[in-house]
Amino acid sequence: MNFINTLMAKTKATTAKAAETIDNAAKSILTDKVIMVSIEKLSFEKDFKAVFKQEEEKVNRIADDMVIHDYDKSQPIITNEKFEILDGNSRYMAARKAGIKKVPVVIKHFENKKDAILYELNLQMNRRNIASDDVLIETYHTIAAMRDEKGNKLLTDVEIAQRLGVSPRQISKAKEVDLKASDEIKESLSEGTISLNQAYNQMKEEIKPAEEKAEVQGEMATEKTSVEVTPVKPKKTPSEKPAMEKLNLKFKPEDFVLIQNAADAAKLSVAEYVMNLVMSTVQTTPAADSVSEKETA
Repeated sequence: MNFINTLMAKTKATTAKAAETIDNAAKSILTDKVIMVSIEKLSFEKDFKAVFKQEEEKVNRIADDMVIHDYDKSQPIITNEKFEILDGNSRYMAARKAGIKKVPVVIKHFENKKDAILYELNLQMNRRNIASDDVLIETYHTIAAMRDEKGNKLLTDVEIAQRLGVSPRQISKAKEVDLKASDEIKESLSEGTISLNQAYNQMKEEIKPAEEKAEVQGEMATEKTSVEVTPVKPKKTPSEKPAMEKLNLKFKPEDFVLIQNAADAAKLSVAEYVMNLVMSTVQTTPAADSVSEKETA
């Protein structure tokens, strides 16, 4: 039983793979040729669809024409091999609205998603003109948000500028206006009453006071941190005064008799005795106000 199940599973897998191979081969043969395809096979891929928005009024107008004249087969829908629409979004939506079951399709082969989007972008740019600056900003953001299969940004700002036929500086201004400008400026830009350059200049005037204030505050902070501090010499405490200042000997008249007697007893002159007394006081006593009778006895 297990053998039969395994055999059936292998057969099923082989059949599916063979069908896929045949299907791919058929698509390869049909690449770049107009074929009629069931409209139910077609689908949108979000990044492909996002290159340019579809206008509802335009779709309704095409749908009304299709109801009367059927689908114009000279305008096929372009897809990749997965039948994801690259060009003809409006025609596809109109055909569904008009109840058409089959539409003409041209299948294109691409090595990767980036090549497919660049192909689609080129088609759109060749037939459309970025007539207004607000459309430029919107288109930039649409393309800048696109990612390849690995999640990497599809195009750099310089490459986007080249595709849109503007300078990288215009792209930079568009980004800054979109990020920093007030709602009033953005609304005026959207209505076409001002250009991108005018919007950019108005935005700079609006934010200039705030930038100047921030610059002044930064300079003040820098000056505050760079002020040179002159060290203040600490005042001398009484304990730091020279020893001779601490001594401050005071003698009474009767002390001289005692000093003389003490000098005679020590067999020294009065000057020698006094010097010895001073030296002894400096070495052993922090301070002395006077020579007592006990010291001179």
